[in-house]
Amino acid sequence: MLKIISTSDRLSRWGIGWFLVLPLLASCGSKDDTVATQMASSANQPAPLTDPSVFQHYVSPYRTERVEKTFAPGAGGEILLRLDENVVLLYQWVVDGGSVHSDLHGHKSDQSDYWVQYRLDESSPADYGSIVSPFDGMHGWYFRNDGEVDVTVRLRVSGYFTDIEY
Repeated sequence: MLKIISTSDRLSRWGIGWFLVLPLLASCGSKDDTVATQMASSANQPAPLTDPSVFQHYVSPYRTERVEKTFAPGAGGEILLRLDENVVLLYQWVVDGGSVHSDLHGHKSDQSDYWVQYRLDESSPADYGSIVSPFDGMHGWYFRNDGEVDVTVRLRVSGYFTDIEY
């Protein structure tokens, strides 16, 4: 039996409460009872993790970096971070003066012709999110100013990355 506890009045109907409950609802009635098994474990005996990569332990603190990069009209450039496989990166960027074309992508370290695209936005004044790197390599953004005046991208990233290039 699944019991849903309502969220506080301050959260919208589609707010964080639904974000937390929807994965549980999606698992109900499926052939994979992993979630139900984990929820049914006793208080004295935890259920085993089915995916150990959901927990990451480090001996050093995570990094937070802020980068500001100004683009003239028609100009573009990349901001890239070196990430190991299965590392979480939190990000947020905003544009002062307009919007930009942005392409969030990753390149494999050992294969320069292999890359993935996480998100493409033709024109945006801001973006917020996270990625989990599917492989070792450089992950980041290509920004391009398609406007008629200079714009400045203000990026903040947090995670266990080793290098940042811009």
